[in-house]
Amino acid sequence: MSTSNIIPNPFDKNSKLSDLAKKGELIKEGLSFTALIKSIIFLIILGVVLVAYFKIPTTIVAILIGTEILVTLIAGYIRIEKIKSIYSIDTQDNARSYRKLLITSEYWELIKSIFSVIADGISVALIFIFFSSEISTIVQNFPIKTESLIYLFFAFVIFRAFEFVMRVIRYNLIKNLKESDDFAQVNQEFVLIQKKLKLVEFIPIGGIFLLFILLMGVPYWITLMFAGFILLIIILSIIEMKRIKDIQLNSEGIDSSIVQHKIESYQDEKIVGAVFGILKTITGLEDLFKPMGVSFLGSGKIYFPENSLLITNYRLLMIQVPVSGGNKIVGETDYVSKNFFFNRGEIRQKGEQILKTNSLPEILTLATNDVLYSDIKRVTLEQMKITIEKMNGERLGYVFMDEEYIKPLKELLQFYLKDKFIEK
Repeated sequence: MSTSNIIPNPFDKNSKLSDLAKKGELIKEGLSFTALIKSIIFLIILGVVLVAYFKIPTTIVAILIGTEILVTLIAGYIRIEKIKSIYSIDTQDNARSYRKLLITSEYWELIKSIFSVIADGISVALIFIFFSSEISTIVQNFPIKTESLIYLFFAFVIFRAFEFVMRVIRYNLIKNLKESDDFAQVNQEFVLIQKKLKLVEFIPIGGIFLLFILLMGVPYWITLMFAGFILLIIILSIIEMKRIKDIQLNSEGIDSSIVQHKIESYQDEKIVGAVFGILKTITGLEDLFKPMGVSFLGSGKIYFPENSLLITNYRLLMIQVPVSGGNKIVGETDYVSKNFFFNRGEIRQKGEQILKTNSLPEILTLATNDVLYSDIKRVTLEQMKITIEKMNGERLGYVFMDEEYIKPLKELLQFYLKDKFIEK
């Protein structure tokens, strides 16, 4: 298992979104072993405190703490199996691989939860069966009222049961994710599942919190204020889910609202070069005050989604090769930047296919902006950044990540722009 197969590499020209998700999951599970070691150390210290300070019999502590340590070790073994399963998933089929990755990850989390519940049940049963008299003595000497201990015990049982039920529901929802050839559609449904489950978990927690402050004698107006705040969060969550669900993901065309101006067609125009995988960047202080996009309650879009630069014998064409997610923002995912850094393999593959099979008029329907050579004052190529300065003072800047484009781009710009081209 080499490092290159685990760490996401934005300079990999064949990168895919499913590959990013896979590597992210591998890193998360790998780092979790540090938390596992910390948990075992904490449990050992807790056991010593329970025996030395609270005078709880060593046998009872050994059963409780020993069971938890055993569960933690089993969880570690399950994590190893989970890592093996995830590592073996082929990410060539972007969307279907991502769906399989989500299901596989959740399956092992469910297995871990099942073992945890069984172990907790066994440890509690053993203590009540063999140490019922000792428990009575401990409860009488404990610095907390017996009723409070009973409430705490039942609260723990209810919490673990609720946690397990939510895990089962989560697995079944993810297992039934619709199959799709579009990564963004699979992720959209997955984000909705996450939002729904978070809301379901939040509602009882909010209710318990309100009951707690009410029983504590907090003034009613303060309780009502918190209740209003909780209700507002619930309403906003529902609105956010609806907005995410209503996002139309078009993987075949582009959003016409982001086209900068009418793209004209010219006779005898031909495409002579291309850079697949570009991202608009700032060229000066004035760009800092121009919004690159907008997002509100889980739904938004990027205003400058062009991801490829085409060089013709008349102009520079900025087009948006239709890839997963397009110019949309879904939840916390900005697909324009994510595709640029981690999905250039799809941009390149689809872009090359478009150039082979589509006519120039068809390609122009994907253009969001263009600059005629006659309108250019200066073009600067600095490493992997191209800055275009127009006669009217407008400046456009784009970056790309793949070095192989530098030489052919330089040669084409020198040929068509002559002394208007500067290389730094």
